[in-house]
Amino acid sequence: MDASHGRAPRSNGIVEVASLTKEEKKNHGILLLEGLDVSTSSTDFQGEEDDRFVDDDEDIDDDDSTGCCAGGVASQLKKSTKGFLEVTGLMDIRRLVPIITWLPSYNKEKFIGDMVAGLTVGLMVIPQGMAYANLAGLPPAFGLYSSFMGCIVYAVFGTAKDVSVGPTALMSLIVSESFSELPEPHFDNPCSAVVDENFCCDDGGEFLCTPVPLAVAATLISGLYQIGMGVLNFGFIVDYIGFPVLNGFTTAAAVTIFTSQIRHILGLQNIDRHWVKTVPDLITNLGDSRWQDAVMGLSCMALTYYLERLKVKYNDRRGLSRKDYTLWLCGTARNAIVVILAAIVARIVGATSAGDEAFRLVGDVPAGLPKPSNPLTGLGDGMSEVITASIAISLLGYLESIAIGKAFAHKNGYELDPTQEMRAIGLGNVVSSFFQSYAITGSFSRTAVNAASNVQTAFGGVFTALLVIVSLEAVTAAFFWIPKAALGAIIMMSVVHMVDVDQVRRIGKVQPQDLLIWFTSFLACLLWSLEFGILLAIGVSAILMLYNSSAQKMVRLKRNDALGVWREDLKYTTSGLPSRWGPEFVKDLSDRALVIKCMGFFDFAMTNSFRDRMTTISHYFQSESEVRAVVIDMSAITSIDYTGILALEYALDTLKPGIHKIRTPVEGTGGANGKKKFETVSRQYMGVRVYAANIPKAILAPLRKAGLFGGDVRLGEWKLQHQHSTIDRCFDAMNDDFTRVAALYPFPWQSPKDKAVLTTEGTTCVGQDGAQWTCTATKPKGKGLQWARSPESVSFKLSVL
Repeated sequence: MDASHGRAPRSNGIVEVASLTKEEKKNHGILLLEGLDVSTSSTDFQGEEDDRFVDDDEDIDDDDSTGCCAGGVASQLKKSTKGFLEVTGLMDIRRLVPIITWLPSYNKEKFIGDMVAGLTVGLMVIPQGMAYANLAGLPPAFGLYSSFMGCIVYAVFGTAKDVSVGPTALMSLIVSESFSELPEPHFDNPCSAVVDENFCCDDGGEFLCTPVPLAVAATLISGLYQIGMGVLNFGFIVDYIGFPVLNGFTTAAAVTIFTSQIRHILGLQNIDRHWVKTVPDLITNLGDSRWQDAVMGLSCMALTYYLERLKVKYNDRRGLSRKDYTLWLCGTARNAIVVILAAIVARIVGATSAGDEAFRLVGDVPAGLPKPSNPLTGLGDGMSEVITASIAISLLGYLESIAIGKAFAHKNGYELDPTQEMRAIGLGNVVSSFFQSYAITGSFSRTAVNAASNVQTAFGGVFTALLVIVSLEAVTAAFFWIPKAALGAIIMMSVVHMVDVDQVRRIGKVQPQDLLIWFTSFLACLLWSLEFGILLAIGVSAILMLYNSSAQKMVRLKRNDALGVWREDLKYTTSGLPSRWGPEFVKDLSDRALVIKCMGFFDFAMTNSFRDRMTTISHYFQSESEVRAVVIDMSAITSIDYTGILALEYALDTLKPGIHKIRTPVEGTGGANGKKKFETVSRQYMGVRVYAANIPKAILAPLRKAGLFGGDVRLGEWKLQHQHSTIDRCFDAMNDDFTRVAALYPFPWQSPKDKAVLTTEGTTCVGQDGAQWTCTATKPKGKGLQWARSPESVSFKLSVL
């Protein structure tokens, strides 16, 4: 074997390590393992940071001495507590109350910008809030109750200036699905004639069966969940919900919302809210459609679409004339314009609160602000349902808000604190719940308008809240004339943008497994429920992730002599089962060494895959006439657990010298007309040495504690060799190591009958070579034995770590 691989020998640049300090060693790029003074070429690490690996003067402590006394425990506890508070920001008042950071610099220009943006968003949220409340199965007033207090709280505690907080279509649908079948009398028919004042209300002959006390209590509990997760820095939980899960979920929600509003467009009543039953009910009751409502609804949809196109056309407001700016403002406030015009038409046509109505109207909306009250009153036996439903509401609410906040923070060039965002949304829900609000979160459509209106700070939400408060105090009488078809049209036009067909196509092209997850999420959410659907999709995603991680990616490396680096040989990359790639993986080797690189986690999920591959390598790579080597580049291994340690021990045992039973094809079988036959044979192998290169610090300590390094081959200790820190150094030392190991072959421990007694000085035995072996001395500190073979004495020592 050519140990140098065609490279020029290292005759220059050798540094005398003993005379250098630790800082000087780092400056020279020196990596020292177990007392070996060698200089390191930066190319050997293939882009890895040097401080991930271990210097020789840097000890890896096996024991924590501070844990041996009460003072040490108290010190560690204090240090951990302080670190936790620093990470979560609980010690930083400026992080807990972000308004402190920008309020001192607040000026007249920012005030005007916030006022214009806040009032513009307010024109959107008033009709949207009433429409979303109807979607949630609540009276329209509750949409307005949910639209002011959260904005004020977020202005103080939020970190994203663009985010507008309030009711959304997604939260409304989740609330509706969580509670619309409660209590039991309304289970079979949510719109039955049985009216329970505690759980549903009469809305113009149609019963809204979302229990108001449960919806309000869920706002409080979900807010407390969000605050708790924010305090514990649990925002990372949502990172485990992949894009296919979310996209399938939002698409199903959009289809469900859109379908549920068709009943308002057609003026139908007593239509079930669940999609599976909604479609048959719509078909069955199609003959009862009211043409007045259909004309109103379709007209409002067309007008909303036209005004939206105006907004898109003049979205870049730089240099706009007064006329163009007015058109942009009309497009931005399109929902308010549509509702106002629809109400005027309804009033002119002569709809009244008595007799035959031309349109189905919203009806009376209570005037004035809701009185602060305890959100947990009137629950009855519904507390368990509230606690369960609040989990999904809190997680999905935070997920919707943080996704919107990150997008606009990135677009407008400012930083967003995800943990503080969770706390801010949670506080907004908690405070709002005392004013009869249902669950709130960030709204994408209103946030987009807020940003386009050039909002300066989060204080713009205060002006939005003020406009909602004024509308509750002064103009609720006008809300009576708003047709339900107009509110349905607003909702339908708001959710059509949630369906992104191009993303679904792209998911299918890039990764078919993700398309399976998408369809699981979409169909389960659509046909069953949103909560069940997203949980099922997360479960399928986790199963596929575990399946993929169980077949660890392993690549064969080859050296690029021109660049002096080791690169992946894509021809021999695998992440599948070993039965097919085994012969290919070890062929075409120019010398007696195979260099492989394992990636990712080295844990229980991938152990079977690793064991199978090492077994295959053993079958095809072991030799009866020479010692060979496998070099494992561990630079891309991020963590290892005990099961991974056992997998490495299994690999070492598989590659150990001795007699191995393997399954091989029988010669003369497997022809054109015959089936290939196999037989199990025993073969005597010289063994494959296993070298570990580029070991990260996080991996070195567990391997050392498990006793996988060093070892005396004369005692049957076939362990990892890691003192040659890089791949190149493994090759530099390989020839000498092969010669030393081969000089001892066959080893006395290969004689099974004598293995048990080879532990005492003076013991003699007969090795498989027929020679007499004698234990001549023991090594210091019980680290092994020295053996001599008669008549030839063997003086040989392997380094023992």
